[in-house]
Amino acid sequence: MSLVINFDDIPDDEEYVFDLVENPDCFKVDPKEGTLKKDVHIQGSLSKLGREVFLRGDVSTEMSVSCSRCLEPIDYQVQAEVSAHYIPDQENDSPEEVVELDVSDIEIEHYSNDRIDLAQAVYDQIMLALPLAQLCRKDCKGICSQCGVNRNRQSCQCSDSDSVDPRLAVLRTLKDKLK
Repeated sequence: MSLVINFDDIPDDEEYVFDLVENPDCFKVDPKEGTLKKDVHIQGSLSKLGREVFLRGDVSTEMSVSCSRCLEPIDYQVQAEVSAHYIPDQENDSPEEVVELDVSDIEIEHYSNDRIDLAQAVYDQIMLALPLAQLCRKDCKGICSQCGVNRNRQSCQCSDSDSVDPRLAVLRTLKDKLK
């Protein structure tokens, strides 16, 4: 299966409705960000206005990510809306020309040879759907900065006062004086 749609397959006067399932290998996810565990399901429609194409749809999949505090793996269900505005590539005679981008240019994708590749827009929405702080649970205690023990599994003998950054010790002194 492919996430490439031919421009001529999209009717001029109605939407082109699709329901695609793509293998996780189609997307190059940085291992630091996580891994796709399941196929990516994309449902949506494409419509065109002249040579411009508009995508609207929904994406769902499952990713394995690391907890931001304890680094344990978490399975995260991704459900996201995807929308994109595709325009044909312009032949650029001078590739060294500096072009100023407008805010609306960020939402624009380009296509060439009448082939519209949905993969980048879908990938972007998957990554944007992930929370900034991914926690295995709300009360995750994290890893001890002194001994490296996962505090969710066992307690350690390290003192929290020892874990103060020496550059901030002056603030602790000030805090103690204000008490």
